[in-house]
Amino acid sequence: MRLPTLSILFVLATPLLAQTPPPGPPAVGKEDRDRNELANRERVPTMVSGPVTKRTPAPTASPMTRSTGGGGVRPDGSSVDAIVAAMYQSVSHGPEDEPNWKRMHEIFLPVGVLIPPKRPDATEFAVLDVDAFQERVRKGMAAAKERGDSTAFFESEVARKTDCYGNVCQIFSTYEGRHAPGDEKPFVRGINAIQLVKDGKRWWIASVAWDTEKEGNPIPKEYEKP
Repeated sequence: MRLPTLSILFVLATPLLAQTPPPGPPAVGKEDRDRNELANRERVPTMVSGPVTKRTPAPTASPMTRSTGGGGVRPDGSSVDAIVAAMYQSVSHGPEDEPNWKRMHEIFLPVGVLIPPKRPDATEFAVLDVDAFQERVRKGMAAAKERGDSTAFFESEVARKTDCYGNVCQIFSTYEGRHAPGDEKPFVRGINAIQLVKDGKRWWIASVAWDTEKEGNPIPKEYEKP
């Protein structure tokens, strides 16, 4: 009679054993956890970075200005007079300097061009943006230095004829070039034909084409300084 009783008890206890969760992992002490963490760090590669440098923010471009008679300042593109003056100032420079290329970029349209006189040996005109003009000027200055000539250039306007309509202007600006502002006589003279456009807020130079005075090509009297 005992065997059946034991069998019945075993059958009744089986569902209870099935619901009992399996034993968990053995308890890990603090020292064991520290050793495991150290081992994991040694197995995982790390990235070694240099010191973080602080990036200096790019300067915000501000409009170039010139003095006015009232003691204030005006942006280069604020008027026809201002932008023509800025053009002459930006191209002028001393013997150890170059034209102010940044200022020139700021007064020319992004698609603005400069057209110098056609060279006798050239088959066509050179039509240059500001960057190409910069390259041309630098080559000319390098050649002048090799010859021992001065690279200084100071260009000034001596007379002007202006025709404007709405947002466009056509200017014939007679110029003189000197190696120093105090030179009595210019070494070159000519006329800059300047085209200006206005976008509703300011003036821009769209193009400058010029020719130089030479034998057989004098400056007409109507374009001479008064």
